[in-house]
Parts: sequence; structure tokens; C-alpha cells
Amino acid sequence: MIRYSCLLFISLSFPSKSQLIQDTIRFLALGDSYTIGQSVDDSDRWPNQFIDSLFELGFEIEKNDILATTGWTTGNLLQALKESRLKKEYNLVAILIGVNNFYQSQPIETYRLELPKIIDFALTLTNQDTTGLFLITIPDYGYTPFGENQQEIISEKTNIYNQIKDSIAKDFGIHLINITPISRNGIFDPDLVANDGLHPSEKQYGLWVDMILEKLTYDFETKTEGIKKEVNYVLRQFGKEFILSSNYEGFCEVYDLSGRIIKRLNSNDRFNLYSGVFLLRITIGKQTYFDKVIVRI
Repeated sequence: MIRYSCLLFISLSFPSKSQLIQDTIRFLALGDSYTIGQSVDDSDRWPNQFIDSLFELGFEIEKNDILATTGWTTGNLLQALKESRLKKEYNLVAILIGVNNFYQSQPIETYRLELPKIIDFALTLTNQDTTGLFLITIPDYGYTPFGENQQEIISEKTNIYNQIKDSIAKDFGIHLINITPISRNGIFDPDLVANDGLHPSEKQYGLWVDMILEKLTYDFETKTEGIKKEVNYVLRQFGKEFILSSNYEGFCEVYDLSGRIIKRLNSNDRFNLYSGVFLLRITIGKQTYFDKVIVRI
């Protein structure tokens, strides 16, 4: 978390280490019941909420596909991929799979062997672009009415499988989004669980989407004054007033987390900002970059 104070100079240097999401989205979500959104409306599935959020932020959505079925294991998903006629045209692919492997008491080594094969296949769909691929951890259904009587063993297995997923993600150099802590609030906040008492609700999927957007696209990099970069945006804070300046022609749009645009800024524009979390969408030529601003006043 970055804390801003008066007279703090923040330089946004691009390209950064953050994942670059292209202006035109061709998205594919792979998984099981958590991806298909068992027990919620189609529009409330996390992949559809994710795409809706990107659309509200100004992205063009060209494809939004889902390959997932309730009860699928890694083996089922791998077989479905092999039998599919998916084209190598996606620039954003998500994978959430694994809960049914341990729910169906499959050997853990099966998961270790099959998840990398799924990732390899997904990379063929993104033309080997690892920045266009991300994994999502398995939510913990031990914190639901369905699983609370076996919470300890379910949580233990969830942790083991997520540790494997984390290790494999690091081996491939791809993002892993850890939504598991969100799911563990299900017992304390019943609104996070769907009416079936097992799967995530629309509200919980919305929290997943907030985290996914944050982790994928916002990797803020603090710099001091005088850092010379080919492209350099500087956000200067004086109390509640911010000044955005640039040595490169472009523009910046400021959004709140609901996707509502607050202001469109050109070089050296000035605007007032209150405490909260904001998204900067910065366009340079045909490229779009995102960063997150956390303001504490």
C-alpha cells in the first residue's frame, strides 16, 4: 500500500512492470462451478462482472468466452480444451480449477501434473504471451453452511492446492490472484454465499473482480524527483490538490472503483481529490496503462 502525504512526488513510469491490458479485450475464462457461476445469474458470474467493469473503464470487448462446467476437475478441463475448437486469438485468459480434484479424492499428484498442461494449452491460445494469462486461487468452501462442519479439513486441502498453484504460477512467471481470504468471510457475512449455501454470491464475485482488476493492472512505482524516463508522468500532491504533468503527449482519465469517470486530464491539468482509491487510465499513442492511487489525507 502506498501512502501519500503533502509534497510527495509520485512518478508513473511506463512501460512498467504491471500487466498491460490491451484496449481491445478477447477474454476466455476456464474452470469449474466457480467460473460458470453456479447458483447466480449469468450476468453475476465473476467473468461477466469482470468484463462489465473493463467495459465501464473504456475498454472495447471483442470476446468474452467461458469454458467451464460444475464438477470439472483438471482432467475434465484438460480434455475439454483438447476437444474444443478454440482459436489462438485471446489476449486475456483466466484459470480457476482444482476444488473438485480434492472433493473427488483424486491423488494430489494428478493436480501437480495436469495444471501445468492446462497452462501450456492456455498459452497456445494467447500465442505464448504470459502477461495475458492469470490464475485464481481456490476459494475455501469450508466457510459456507455446506462445508462448515468439515471446515478444518477443507481449509487444509484448500491451502495445499493453492500452494501448489502458487508454485506453478511462479514457475511460469504468471499472475496468481489470491481470492481465498475473501471466501473465508462467508460464515461471518452470509451475503457472500449464494442461496445454495455453497457457492459464492454475486457480492463475493464482485469482490473478486475488484481484487483481480487491482492485481493485474496496477503496480505503482514510486520515484523521487529527477528520475529521467523516456515517458514520465508526475502526480504531485499539495493537500487535496493534485497536478498531473507529463513530458509526452497523452491524456489521463481518473475513475473511482465503481467505474465512474471523475475527470479527464491533459498535461498540467489540475484537480481536487479526496481520500479513497482511484484508478488512472493513461493513454499514450495506441497504448493504455493503468495504475492505482491510494490517497490518505
